[in-house]
Amino acid sequence: MDTLNIAKEILFKEGYGFTDRVIQDCALMLALSKIEQYRSECDFFEHKYSMKLEQFGYVLRQTKGEENFEKEEDLDDWEFAFNALKWWEQKAGLPNNMLKFHFSTPDETIRII
Repeated sequence: MDTLNIAKEILFKEGYGFTDRVIQDCALMLALSKIEQYRSECDFFEHKYSMKLEQFGYVLRQTKGEENFEKEEDLDDWEFAFNALKWWEQKAGLPNNMLKFHFSTPDETIRII
């Protein structure tokens, strides 16, 4: 038995009758992984600077005559992580930064509600 048939057998025994369901679940798991990654990055910077992104950006932009390359790079990284987090949450259909799972029957996919 070749590996593709073995994979199909395993997926079928786990309740995946159609490849679309496998793709949906894999995409969801990828999205949740990315959400966790970018949320962790945002949490890191929020803890490092003891403030929210908007406040940090405002404070950094108000500083006149002084350049702090580390803080400017952190701001760029933080903004990227924040925007990526919002994008992935939107693609996964996550409202208000909340993860709520609905585990359905084997004939349905796992949905985030």
